Amino acid sequence: MSAPKLVALAIATVLVPASVFASTECTKMPAGKWLPQSEVKTQVEKAGFTVQRIKQENTCYEVKGESKDGKSVKLYVNPVDASIVKEKVKSGIPPVALAAQPDPLFAGLM
Repeated sequence: MSAPKLVALAIATVLVPASVFASTECTKMPAGKWLPQSEVKTQVEKAGFTVQRIKQENTCYEVKGESKDGKSVKLYVNPVDASIVKEKVKSGIPPVALAAQPDPLFAGLM
């Protein structure tokens, strides 16, 4: 494969994951029809989550918090009816810990 094709492939690989979250659409309703963040917080807590932060993210409320089992979550919530549109659960393993794990491919070299 030629160098320009490899560069294009590498750029596409980096941009695709970012575009997945950018395309999350929660509602087409105008902001005047949205629930207040306090009401969304109450509904999300009733669903069993602990809410740490809520902010507006495009057509959604982005809620950061914890699930019932203590895992960190990022929720995309419809601001009109407080339904959860998308849920992202963090692994709970810090990136530094992941980087410190030996690569099995190179285990024999160490």
